[in-house]
Amino acid sequence: MILRKLFVCVITLLVSTSALADKNSLFVQNYLNSFASRDAESIFQLINWEGVDKESRNSLQKYIKSGFKGRQIRRIYIDPIAEGNTPSYVQNGKTYELNLVPTGQLNIIYISNKGKRTTTQLFVGDHNGQMKIGSAVVAAESLACNGQKDSKTSC
Repeated sequence: MILRKLFVCVITLLVSTSALADKNSLFVQNYLNSFASRDAESIFQLINWEGVDKESRNSLQKYIKSGFKGRQIRRIYIDPIAEGNTPSYVQNGKTYELNLVPTGQLNIIYISNKGKRTTTQLFVGDHNGQMKIGSAVVAAESLACNGQKDSKTSC
């Protein structure tokens, strides 16, 4: 009986790992194809734009388009990240966080026409059943802290 339960657990784990690997492979292939054809709009569709302000969106789109010049993708892959890892950063007194729960880190290694290697790392995760690249948005606590500070505020 115990052996049977162990067998079922192992099979379940293998199936779920396989499904995630297939989802990751498809995402990586979509990104690779979009970059190879210099199709910025297709790359934009791989990004979760929820909550991103217009200025940040335009800046990221401009950055992606500028990356096409003189570069090819040498290698692209997704590394898993530890569960509960919620990356954030502070800029101009505001805390920024991802607009999705990250499940992996997309690593893109480029090579320029002159042989120079550069790497980009982006967090990816599930958003409404699809793998997406996460975007930075102002954290809710940071928005609350922009108002008047008083003795009741922890900011």
